[in-house]
Amino acid sequence: MPSHVLETSKRTPLYLTVAVLQFFVVEFLVAGTWRGHYSYSANFVSDLGVPYCGTDGTAPCSRTSLLMDASFVVVGVAYVVAAVLWYRIERVLPLVPVVFLVVAGIGGAVVGLAPSNTHWEIHSLGATLFLIFGSLFTLTTALTVWPQMPGPATYAAVALGVLGLVGYFCFTYSWDLGLGVGGIERVAAYSAILGFVVCVHLVTQLQSVRRSAAVRVGDTTGA
Repeated sequence: MPSHVLETSKRTPLYLTVAVLQFFVVEFLVAGTWRGHYSYSANFVSDLGVPYCGTDGTAPCSRTSLLMDASFVVVGVAYVVAAVLWYRIERVLPLVPVVFLVVAGIGGAVVGLAPSNTHWEIHSLGATLFLIFGSLFTLTTALTVWPQMPGPATYAAVALGVLGLVGYFCFTYSWDLGLGVGGIERVAAYSAILGFVVCVHLVTQLQSVRRSAAVRVGDTTGA
């Protein structure tokens, strides 16, 4: 493998991690420019992506909403890119978690491209796909690597996958558990995003394990 390709491959986990963690930075910055009091507990995440400030321009909103919408899209694209890399190119994951990741990525991009105030049905569908399938990806990936790599990261991925699904269904049935509607939505969303970050680490480690095993088999055969 050419050196520049190998170097890019080594950096891919970092690129994917940064591409999704930027969400938290952008969320914080956009919330800080909210006209009115934005509450992580009482307001939905999607409210940060609403570009409309009312007919007189004084309704609660953020002038930097485009940053939040772009952040959603970047997260979605990162998911799809990771799915292609891990299945089509590096063949490190089976089809099921990869499909879950692609669906979640499409959902994330839709959330950013269809703001909730103008395309609610489409936006809601995108959010549902992202939250459900993002957590399913985390859970199935963790179960995939568990036999070869049981350990804290795998256990954390399982926990995040389950927590994300529980958070989503609590959010859907308006069981905020004292966290507020925005808080329980964030349980689902943050679990999906952090679960992906943990899975990037797990997949990277799985690749290393398989390469080491292949080298040992090659050495044994050569001997």
